[in-house]
Amino acid sequence: MLSGSPAMWALLVAVAVIGIDLGTIAQAGAWDPWETHYGEVARQILVRSDPMDLWWQPGNGGPDAESEKSFASKPVLSFWLIALAMKIFGVGTQADPAEMVRSPWPEVALRLPSMLAGWTAALALGTTAWRLASPRAGVLAGTIVSTMPQYAIVTRQALTDMIFVAPVVAAACAWALAWLQPDRDLGTRGSSWRRIPFDRAYLVFLVVLIAGAVVPLAVLHQHSFDPLTWRYFGKIARRAEGLRDIQKHMALYWVLLAVVFVRSLRWRSRSQPLMGILYVCAGLSLMAKGFIGPGIIGVIVLVHLAASGRWELLRRCGLPTGIVLFVLACFPWHHAMSLYRGERWVSELIIDNNLRRFATGEQKQAVGGFAYYFETLGIAALPWSAVVPMAGIFGLRSFTRSGEEHGVQLQRFATLWLAVALFAISYSTTKYYHYILPCLPPAALVTALWLDRAADERGRTTTVWATVVLGLAIVAVVIRDAIYSPSWLAHLTTYLYTGMWTEGAPDVTVLMATCAPFVVALVAWPFVPRRWCLMGFVLAGMLTRGWIIGRYLPGASESWSQRSAMRAYFDARGPNDRLVSWWFYYRGETFFAKGDLWVMKDPDRTSISELVEASRGQGMTLWFLTTVQHANRLGTHLPSDVRGYIEPVYENFHYALLRVDVP
Repeated sequence: MLSGSPAMWALLVAVAVIGIDLGTIAQAGAWDPWETHYGEVARQILVRSDPMDLWWQPGNGGPDAESEKSFASKPVLSFWLIALAMKIFGVGTQADPAEMVRSPWPEVALRLPSMLAGWTAALALGTTAWRLASPRAGVLAGTIVSTMPQYAIVTRQALTDMIFVAPVVAAACAWALAWLQPDRDLGTRGSSWRRIPFDRAYLVFLVVLIAGAVVPLAVLHQHSFDPLTWRYFGKIARRAEGLRDIQKHMALYWVLLAVVFVRSLRWRSRSQPLMGILYVCAGLSLMAKGFIGPGIIGVIVLVHLAASGRWELLRRCGLPTGIVLFVLACFPWHHAMSLYRGERWVSELIIDNNLRRFATGEQKQAVGGFAYYFETLGIAALPWSAVVPMAGIFGLRSFTRSGEEHGVQLQRFATLWLAVALFAISYSTTKYYHYILPCLPPAALVTALWLDRAADERGRTTTVWATVVLGLAIVAVVIRDAIYSPSWLAHLTTYLYTGMWTEGAPDVTVLMATCAPFVVALVAWPFVPRRWCLMGFVLAGMLTRGWIIGRYLPGASESWSQRSAMRAYFDARGPNDRLVSWWFYYRGETFFAKGDLWVMKDPDRTSISELVEASRGQGMTLWFLTTVQHANRLGTHLPSDVRGYIEPVYENFHYALLRVDVP
């Protein structure tokens, strides 16, 4: 291994990664955009006791308080997981109005699902490389992907991206484990017709099936019968009809589930449960973010079949049963919601938020050409991005080597996987930095397999010198650009790249220190035993990850999160005070206040005057939460006799909190 047993290194890396994540999880407040938005949607599942119909309402007063209600931007999986975590930790429904800013548990509940998904995906990737290449390659694959900055940040944030990428990784690894090694018989128990599978691969499949299909179906079906559901929604004729239809239609899925389970009892080879895992994970990836997940999985499989010429696998991969498993994992909720909400909801979720975003774009700053993500990969995978290009070239060259060589088949598969993921995200018209996330696991796998092979080679060839020179140049350029734009790291999980969002990030010159071991190891690559260089690479990756998670994110959160502003509000508010979200709408204000606020997205002097007049003579203070750009304009929008009572209470690079005592 590097120096010691692979198991020891795997344990050390896992303990370090998990320790860093858990130890710092609450240091950074929930971020705008997305973390707070998704957190409030999940909280509403608990508040409304409704796991089916996703809901969002900006506030409980003001002209824009009810501008949105039904939430159809994303499928339901991420919100189920966050709501479950909130339920476990007792977050979101307490009587304390300040509960979202008083303790670390809201951040823990928000982020734990993404963290578990990220850790699991890294484990799956490492296990696959361990089995199909070498233990050292497995440790490197898991280490590389978990220490890539963007992967680390998304693992630590409440987004839909890791929840969709983890099933994609699991599905790709299941395919590789099924067909890139000799198949074997499943272990069984019993005899004759009572003989059933009893094997680790089959037990894993059952766990995935129960978690991915049985539990969600049971939740949906129970919800349609729940007396509480009927008490709230059964009075509306259209909703009552939808609930009755759900009761009847969900029975079909139970029948399909029983058929598939009985069919699985007849499985006799390891590849069959592995393929079952692939199909369920494809459905789960759709439930997390839409068509992009199963699309990537399907294209990976087809491209691999075409490149390898193994089209006979189409007859062996259990496609008929697999289609049913895919349906069981992703159809019930979509089916129930189409019955409950109708065609308008279907159009908004599928057409507007999936197909149109992929084909025509969403925002002006979120477009770019094919090379858009190559620059992003530099910071997203630092310091490993220094060697990803050479690893990619090695991956392409693997197609000229004998397929019998150890690990070559996996190298080819990883290269195809990376190419498919890059093409998919580059082809999409809408381009955000975080869309590159599906490329990081295959890039890590390609890099790990190359390093594993190169570590045992000797000599100072032209390729070796090219690796050193190119790697040093990439590290230098990426760190230079990061220092010039410190918010670049924060933008890896956002979409607001302009205006005030370019300010407020911590200084990043420390990247020169965290990447120093990588640079030293790269310079030493031609001269010393390369297994020692691997230790320098891993050390640099861990240092970079530790600094980003433990220092950069908490520092950036002071401007990217509204938590500090909301703490100032709750620390000083009176019993009759009113929080006003004025001339801005970034979601965090709703999440931290649990929807108890007066909302105005655009300036309206008439509505503000009416609010002030209604507050006169009651000893009431109005707390205005807005952007720093609009804070100094508040006085011109208030009645003249109130303007002298404006008092700034809190301000960061993005948000401002102002107190107005109404006479």
